[in-house]
Amino acid sequence: MNTKNYDYFKTLHDQKNPLILYNCWDVASAKAIEQAGSKAVATSSYSMAEAWGYSDGEQLTFELMLWMISRIAERVTVPLTVDIEGGYAIDEDILAHNMEQLFQLDICGINFEDQIVNHPNNELWETSEQSRRIKTIQQVASELQKRVFINARTDIFFKAKEHSMDIVNQAIERTYAYADAGADGIFIPGLADPSLIEQFVKKSPLPVNIMVMDGMLSNHELQNIGVKRISYGPRSFFQAQHNLQENARQTLDASGLYLEMS
Repeated sequence: MNTKNYDYFKTLHDQKNPLILYNCWDVASAKAIEQAGSKAVATSSYSMAEAWGYSDGEQLTFELMLWMISRIAERVTVPLTVDIEGGYAIDEDILAHNMEQLFQLDICGINFEDQIVNHPNNELWETSEQSRRIKTIQQVASELQKRVFINARTDIFFKAKEHSMDIVNQAIERTYAYADAGADGIFIPGLADPSLIEQFVKKSPLPVNIMVMDGMLSNHELQNIGVKRISYGPRSFFQAQHNLQENARQTLDASGLYLEMS
């Protein structure tokens, strides 16, 4: 079996143990995560942007992002899934053009969010509009004779001031629509309430992806309620930066050359 293709990657979302994705931001971090034993490698848009001095939200150019992904794809041997935010496009023709370029690379999955990136009011696409955008991506993949795991991300829980069953049901409506459009998984970052996660998992027609955040259940507890994919998002980047800073501080302290910053 080709362990970098869509079919294998999809099977990782239908096992007893959830797929754990400790997200990367460059070749070095991707290789380290692969060598640690990860079954797949996933990028973090926030981390990739920060690593190059940009802010998240498609501020890193599509061309630079594409180049970075190409470098990672050439050097990992496990499935690679890419955080593409909103596809760097409002217009569907531009979205299709971007996906044509992206799908030339050796990737097998994408995260595709329903927030209108850089919208002044941080609004979400209407469900029907986002479903049409997912269909556009599927059409591009089909024309290229390539299958790509679309992990449809809804930012509804980030936007809601309070989380309730009403918000869960709204997210479930989106999930069914995205599934009908061709999505393979649903990503619900921002939701941390254990009972609401459990209800969402029970109602979802797609494998559920949770993002680790403060107050989140343990990975074992998430497994027990049926979560199939657990992403660390930018937390891996934050941890690496913290460790680098602390190691540098200890080295400088030990050398006697470190000057306390005021």
